[in-house]
Amino acid sequence: METREDNLMKKSIFASALLVCLFAFCASNAQAELIIINITATVDIVNDFGNYLEGKIHVGDTITGSYTYESTTWDSNPSSTIGDYEHYSAPAGISLSVGGFNFKTDPAAVNFLVEITNDYPPNDDYFLLSSNNLPLSNGTLVESISWWLSDSTGAALLSDALLVTAPVLSRWQINQLDMGYSGAYLVRSQVTSAILIPEPCTMLLLSLGTILLIKRYS
Repeated sequence: METREDNLMKKSIFASALLVCLFAFCASNAQAELIIINITATVDIVNDFGNYLEGKIHVGDTITGSYTYESTTWDSNPSSTIGDYEHYSAPAGISLSVGGFNFKTDPAAVNFLVEITNDYPPNDDYFLLSSNNLPLSNGTLVESISWWLSDSTGAALLSDALLVTAPVLSRWQINQLDMGYSGAYLVRSQVTSAILIPEPCTMLLLSLGTILLIKRYS
């Protein structure tokens, strides 16, 4: 007759084998990890004299959304202090919502830049720019969506390498998120939260570990 200890041993062996398989699968995909960062921002300025935004976005409104890029993207800038990481295909890009509008990179024509500047005397800068974007629901064109962080002390970054974590907002003196079209309208905001979303393998492993712990001690 199988004892409780035998049953627990079999479960432990199965769980260990499953974890090994998952680790192997995740390791094989780790070289091409998507970095997804959720952000929240507060609108500081709305310039819309042509009423392109129909009065739907106001100072104090909250912007929510995320941006995505590839962790292994090649640096196209030969400078040792400036890294330009250009993305031309989905899912890279940015998507932000406010006032019933969605400001979003065109997934069919991605032109999304992540630029990292380290000690370009003396500033450190973190810059995102989406140049090809979908029109708003009312047909209004979106020329650019950008986010600029700057640190005049040069202490925010250690190199021009592409970050694989969310920027720590407290390290930057300038924090400026812009959405708009030159000469037509501008929505300027300050990002208040930036959180890295764990990639699926990490979430799966954490969830499985939690389940196994519960089963082990139940």
